[in-house]
Amino acid sequence: MKNRILSLLMFLFVALQMQAADGITVKFDVKNPVLTNVVLVYHMSVNEFQLVDGKATVQLDGEDALYAKVYYGEKSKDVYLQRGDEMNISFDANDFDNTFSVKGGNEKAVDYLNKIKVLGLPDNVYTQPWSQFKKTVENKIASMKRLLKVRKFAADDKFLKMEEGRITYFYANAFLMYPVSHLYLTGDTTMQLGKDYYDTLRQYVKEDYDYADIDEYRNYMIETSHVFDEAGKDIRQLYPKVLAEMSYIGDNIQSDKVREALIHFLAFTYVEGNGTDNITDLQNLYYTYVTSPYLNDLFKKACAKWDKAAVGRPSPMFKGVDINGKEMTLRDFRGKYVYIDIWATWCGPCQKELPYLKKVEQKYKGRNIVFVGLSIDADKAKWEARVRSGALSGTQLYIGKGTKFQSDYRISGIPRFILLDPNGRIVNPDMARPSSDDIVKILDSMPGL
Repeated sequence: MKNRILSLLMFLFVALQMQAADGITVKFDVKNPVLTNVVLVYHMSVNEFQLVDGKATVQLDGEDALYAKVYYGEKSKDVYLQRGDEMNISFDANDFDNTFSVKGGNEKAVDYLNKIKVLGLPDNVYTQPWSQFKKTVENKIASMKRLLKVRKFAADDKFLKMEEGRITYFYANAFLMYPVSHLYLTGDTTMQLGKDYYDTLRQYVKEDYDYADIDEYRNYMIETSHVFDEAGKDIRQLYPKVLAEMSYIGDNIQSDKVREALIHFLAFTYVEGNGTDNITDLQNLYYTYVTSPYLNDLFKKACAKWDKAAVGRPSPMFKGVDINGKEMTLRDFRGKYVYIDIWATWCGPCQKELPYLKKVEQKYKGRNIVFVGLSIDADKAKWEARVRSGALSGTQLYIGKGTKFQSDYRISGIPRFILLDPNGRIVNPDMARPSSDDIVKILDSMPGL
């Protein structure tokens, strides 16, 4: 028995070690904390972590390598993280800049990033003729790489290749900016960019998965896809442009991993900034090319932030009238669970649920729940006749066809049932039907009902 316990403990220890090696662990230790959160920003996402007595432990899974910024209030420092790192970050909140310290991970890379800055080109450089501008950019790339070389990172240090890529594509993006910037700064409408300009852009189009975690590389590969896409290069509206870029990358990038990283980045950043309304075409393209469970999970979470009908969120509002013309909204039912039945007089399946709904209402009569029917009939007179017939029970309201309430819940078919808690938050946006054996089990499990 003793040997079996020791074997189990060894197994658990090895499993935990392997799990740590697969992810990135960051531990924060803040002296004299005045704020409750520390923020880690990477890949255009803002991630807040709560400090408890000035401490927090963050586990980042699924990332190979990334550049990130640590924010504490308005103060920030750059860090570099890669798979397997266990980094301890400490600082005194009263003197962030001078006490910021990193132990573990690639300390040498972090020191470099906070002392050597990759800065954009001054405006006057964009006024240069193309041939001179190209030479200026290439010289800048070379000079920054010389500074990196002086730091003598080991040849097999992943950061060395990552930083070479970041420098290269930070300044290669200036090539993409040149036509518009030159015109804006000089007013020269006669400039024509010839073969050398487009050959230069192609020179930097390389499928390298090691660079796929570098935002500057992603941006360059995406924007050049727009330039070289004959069918889509004149598209200017954001959503159609994103779709065109995703399609072009899907058709033309040969590396599965690079293609997946770029399409994920395009879809994720679009949803983060613009929401999920009418993105079916984007989702179709995304799930065609992106199969990584980790990336899929990130994308779903980005979409969920915009889901107005997500569990736990305040329910979208409705406004309806009862048979006497009295206007009512969701606020009128605050303090009770609300079981909503969305129906119409023309809906056969809706009518079949009515006898079951009456039984459920009777079972919970006098309890902390109200049953509200919302009619989406186009013909209000038919709804009125149905209510006056006495065939319905509960609170019956008319909201009409095509309401925002319907679109917020993405209701495409009825009957549809929704359960809200006494605070108006969504318990279940697609609740069990009255005829289901599950409905009583679910309602009986609700606290305070």
